[in-house]
Amino acid sequence: MRLRPIVAATVLAVICAAPAHAADKMKITVSGIFSAFSNYFIAIDRGYFAEEGIEVEAIQAGGGTATPALLSGDVSYSSSASVAITAILKGAELKIVFADNDHVPYQLWSGVADIKTLANLKDKQVGIENRGDTHELAVRQTLMLAGLDPTGVIFTPMQSRAAIVASISSGSLPAASITQDEIQRMKLIPNAHMLANMQEIVRTITGGGVFSDAFLKDHHELAQRFMRAIVKGRRRAIAVPDDVAASVMKRDSSPTRETVLQAWAEQAPLRTPDGTISADEQAREISIRSDLLNIAPDKRRTPAQAFDFSLIREANAQLDKEGWKP
Repeated sequence: MRLRPIVAATVLAVICAAPAHAADKMKITVSGIFSAFSNYFIAIDRGYFAEEGIEVEAIQAGGGTATPALLSGDVSYSSSASVAITAILKGAELKIVFADNDHVPYQLWSGVADIKTLANLKDKQVGIENRGDTHELAVRQTLMLAGLDPTGVIFTPMQSRAAIVASISSGSLPAASITQDEIQRMKLIPNAHMLANMQEIVRTITGGGVFSDAFLKDHHELAQRFMRAIVKGRRRAIAVPDDVAASVMKRDSSPTRETVLQAWAEQAPLRTPDGTISADEQAREISIRSDLLNIAPDKRRTPAQAFDFSLIREANAQLDKEGWKP
């Protein structure tokens, strides 16, 4: 398991003149340095975690690595909510506590001129980050909706976004699921072209947050403070897009301000209003994924076993009552 630290926030002051004490430390995971994760970066950079008495270390890890780390207790929180849902349906004691988007911010692209349609992908490799992740789920649903058999393609885990972009650029990978932040780069690559705009096709949780049941039981008050900081970061990101660009470019110098801002703007229609999804949507998530996993109806988890949005609802209500402004 490889977890790569990318940034940390340190508590610098005592909150509300309380007696001095050590900050609570948390390790969290983000799958990449993209605008989609700016909630966390901004919460670090603007001191929102510090205000809540938390020292955060953000680690770059995809859902295939983050979920086992969360279950083992190596990290306290994962932003890979979609991968965690699959683990939950297989019996993992985790809870989805935050739903940032309810549509995938992905497109399916090819760098090979001869691959012009989804049907051309039969027996070809399609790049994803990890097996069973949101990218694979989105591609499977896209193929099924087009009347094609998703088992007819070869899902190839690339482990990193950089490897996926490089493979499409070189033409060594026939196709791949591309994130919103990578689309502008794809447009500059000869022969690269979109096969399907999956963000218009696939409705499912992508960005979000996950705690283990054990963490919620043993550190409930810490989880409450953590979610307050996340909500602050999310509200700031939505209100001040320039902070999104600054937080991403602070950690990755390769994108331009314009491409980060464009990617952020294009994600707006995908975003949930308050970081939650309805009970009906929760049931639909479980049904779709259980079908893909061949889980019998009588063996499926209930929404209450998979989702718990009480913390983020509480954080939103508290900040509204306080009149907090980003």
